Amino acid sequence: MHASPQTWATRALWVTLPLTLGDLLADSLDGRSGAVRAVVVVLAWSLWACGLLASLVTRSVALTALRVVAPMPLVAAAVALLRDDVSASAAGWVGAVTAAVVLVLALSAEVGADFIDGDSYGDERRFGLRPPGVLLLGPLPAVWAAVAVPLPVAAMLLAAERWVPGVALAVVGLPAAWWGLRVLHRLSRRCLVFVPAGMTLVDEMALAEPVLLRRRDVTRLGPAPADTTALDLSAGATGLILQVDLDPPVTVVPVVPRGEVAEPVSTGSLLFAPSRPGALLEHASTRRLAVQRG
Repeated sequence: MHASPQTWATRALWVTLPLTLGDLLADSLDGRSGAVRAVVVVLAWSLWACGLLASLVTRSVALTALRVVAPMPLVAAAVALLRDDVSASAAGWVGAVTAAVVLVLALSAEVGADFIDGDSYGDERRFGLRPPGVLLLGPLPAVWAAVAVPLPVAAMLLAAERWVPGVALAVVGLPAAWWGLRVLHRLSRRCLVFVPAGMTLVDEMALAEPVLLRRRDVTRLGPAPADTTALDLSAGATGLILQVDLDPPVTVVPVVPRGEVAEPVSTGSLLFAPSRPGALLEHASTRRLAVQRG
């Protein structure tokens, strides 16, 4: 399957991590008990294998796995470098820098586009949507920490025979990881899907159910005007917002706060926030949609 240069770079750099970052992690384990060292080694190789497999499978579920695992090498490198008794070698520093580059690539729109479009079948093309801006300020990192931190730390505590905190963290970490993965995967599934009949907006954070925007009904697709009064389905994302105008209007069911009843809304204009608006408009032109770039 086609993959962008960024995705191939992510795969290649991930493969090198044991040769570079492994040296730094090995130094940080000096003085630890054999059980702790064994647990860390098993965790490190398991996470590396998971990340490698996820990078090779271009599907939205693999994107979720990759973006959960990708920050872990950088976190491990930072913890090792902060220890006073660890003297990082040149290879270790290269590994830390490589881990940072891998994280940036894994979170990039280009890599996300490959994986999200990997769910397409037949005459489809999928474009991811940007996450709500407010989530980037704290909630998303907190959810990631709930998924990635408790269980590995619990394993190390149990290896060090610190039974009470280890068991407590494991009991809390299992449901937290399950909940967090489901929340993060919702972001990977958000997309605009081009289909033969037009476009389908799939966004659980903005719509109670997907909505089909038929090609013959689309009168304009392009950047939203500054004074637009269109129905905002961008979920508070930052960056360039696109607007699609429709005639006749379409009926949608926007998501409402918990406890309120969702009501259908008829509208002739919608706002949404694709991760790669330029690429989306270019593809829309090939689908004979009424694209207006200015």
